[in-house]
Amino acid sequence: MSKAAGLTAARYIALLQAIPRSPLKMTTAELESRLLVEGFEVSRRTIERDLHALSARFPLLLDDRSRPYGWSWSRGSGLMALPRLLPSQSVVLLLARAHLRALLPEALGKEIAPIFDAAEQALAHSGWKDWPARTVVIPQGLALMPPKIPVGTLVAVQSALSHRRCFSARYRTKGSKEAKEFLIHPLGLMVRGVILYLVCTTFDYDDVLQLALHRLSSVKELGLPAKQPQGFDFQAYAKAAGSKYRGRGRIMLVARFDPDAAEHLRETPLAADQAILDLKDGRVEVRATVEDDETLRWWLLGFGSMVEVIHPKRLRETFRDEVIAMVGVYSV
Repeated sequence: MSKAAGLTAARYIALLQAIPRSPLKMTTAELESRLLVEGFEVSRRTIERDLHALSARFPLLLDDRSRPYGWSWSRGSGLMALPRLLPSQSVVLLLARAHLRALLPEALGKEIAPIFDAAEQALAHSGWKDWPARTVVIPQGLALMPPKIPVGTLVAVQSALSHRRCFSARYRTKGSKEAKEFLIHPLGLMVRGVILYLVCTTFDYDDVLQLALHRLSSVKELGLPAKQPQGFDFQAYAKAAGSKYRGRGRIMLVARFDPDAAEHLRETPLAADQAILDLKDGRVEVRATVEDDETLRWWLLGFGSMVEVIHPKRLRETFRDEVIAMVGVYSV
């Protein structure tokens, strides 16, 4: 193959990979800019000839109903990907679609769809084709139904976050009947259980908040840059304060369990410093440094009479008061 023919073939491949799938489309001018970035400096007329030549062999469509005209792959066409996706890559993509759906950008859904289609095609004749259907993540707690988030709200929040712009919105706090107007500076999205939270600051304050997306309404991007607290690291926040629910600080938990109730803790410890001691009365004493938050308290309460909190004293007293209150509720 001559050098000129090789360059033409490379340009054809770059063109095919740049064209989106219908209903999205790309104008000749946009394709010219894309090719220039890829290192192909050719005239617009040459690009038009290339497109018409390629449309004779590939399912390409020219939308000439209104100007500017645009090119796209037909809806039923596969993804133009060179090289083809490997089975391992395809499995990862399909698992991401199944388990990370809440975090996939809604506005990019049409653009992402061909990639998932290509992953399914790559696995169609592979032993891995049923892998996503044969694997599942079971929530440890009660599986609640996710709240409904209006598509417009989700798209607007994701857009503001991706462009690092602030937006105005109305937000209804938990337990409140009326929503209030806020100026919001988005920092990141976080999923806890079935709830999608926006981590953000509001107005000119530096306090980092978590707003439940389903309580947001009337979202309007303002086109102004979002402010970020100095030194803020979203991933570090998510691993620390973001992973806690009404945290009260670290404690040394000492609790005594019935042996069967504590058996799983021998395999899945509460913390790296966990210690288990077999007691003379048949129970086991568990010691571990943990975060004292609502998640810990709900977990302990779930064991009912099979656990006794020994330390810290304030946590033991909280459980004692809760038990007394429950006796009052259930007494005949």
